[in-house]
Amino acid sequence: METKLFTNMVMVTTGADRVKQILMKPQNMLQWVPEISIVDEQPDGFRIQRNEAALNQTELIRVTAENNQITYMSTEGRLEYRLVFTLTNENDQTVIQEDFYIPDATDRHLPVRLLAPIAKHAFHTNLINLGSLVESMASRKE
Repeated sequence: METKLFTNMVMVTTGADRVKQILMKPQNMLQWVPEISIVDEQPDGFRIQRNEAALNQTELIRVTAENNQITYMSTEGRLEYRLVFTLTNENDQTVIQEDFYIPDATDRHLPVRLLAPIAKHAFHTNLINLGSLVESMASRKE
């Protein structure tokens, strides 16, 4: 079982397919998550390294997609989590919703409830960066 810690949303003026293309390539995180310095593709996922102090200085991310959802499953860091991006078309726009889950078996030495608002803010900032990246890439291709 797992617990949802938070949800963030942003709306972009481009189609869900373009958003999905960006999310399916974790190397793109270098452009929308400023603290990530390395995304190294490995046989079992993508090794992420951060250049700033973070709860997960390094982690392994596996990416899966099903219909309108892209999931990033993070392991091998201090906090394992699942980040689910759900893409919904509304008129000519796409709502990107991210839901952040942690396993119920998470190490209780981590003050998860205290970290949740900080993490929500950081992930929301990155989601806004993702929206800006999606729109700038869309405008370059048109």
